[in-house]
Amino acid sequence: MRHRARSIITSTLGVAATAGLIAGVPLAIAPHDTPVAATSGVARVDAQTAALTRLDRLEQQADAAGVAAQKANEALLQHRSATTEAAAAQAEDALKSVARQQDPQLTALARVLGPETVADGGEEQVDADSVISSKSRAAKAVRFARSQKGKPYRFAGSGMGAYDCSGLTMRSYSKAGKGIGGHSATRQYNTAKKNHRLVSYGKKRVGDLIFYGRPGSVYHVAIYSGHGKMIEAPYPGKRVREVKVRNGGRLSVVGRPA
Repeated sequence: MRHRARSIITSTLGVAATAGLIAGVPLAIAPHDTPVAATSGVARVDAQTAALTRLDRLEQQADAAGVAAQKANEALLQHRSATTEAAAAQAEDALKSVARQQDPQLTALARVLGPETVADGGEEQVDADSVISSKSRAAKAVRFARSQKGKPYRFAGSGMGAYDCSGLTMRSYSKAGKGIGGHSATRQYNTAKKNHRLVSYGKKRVGDLIFYGRPGSVYHVAIYSGHGKMIEAPYPGKRVREVKVRNGGRLSVVGRPA
């Protein structure tokens, strides 16, 4: 339970740090002057279960706002205009508002789950070399992407200090000596399609590109790192991370650059 709590709360707190109480089901949380250690047995387990449930909901709310920001940023990459710039700014402001509203609850949830839940490094490491040859371009791209974990999201960022989603995948494969279509999730999808490098998601391999959106209009891309996980630069307020592959909005094909 603690490993899952650490992963969720660290990820969610990343949004709050950008700027974060969204209306929802109230959660009973120990008062500020009540140490968590005083709660024991069934009561403590119930409190942690409730806290994890609430964390899941906060993460879903943040991700919904994050998807809107991803779509707006991808549209801006595709075509910069006053309209797309305004839409991207509005989406990022909305995401920051979510972060500010969530922050009080996240602070309280951290008290329930204990200080160790906000420690860094909650994501499990996956060794790409155990899946494919360490000399392959795909393995090199994954190793580079993993080395960038913890770096912040920045629109149009492609390293080395910050990234957006397609900037991370582009830079990772560039370090492996392979071009994948430029700085845009849609362009990377279209390049894979043009080069007949799209394969069924069920046949995915380490290093494949996972796309979100719909064919021809992709708003997010990540790199598959093995064992059901991917490395991504999610959206404003979150840092490069390695997480389980999300199925919501995922295309049924992946790109295989190498």
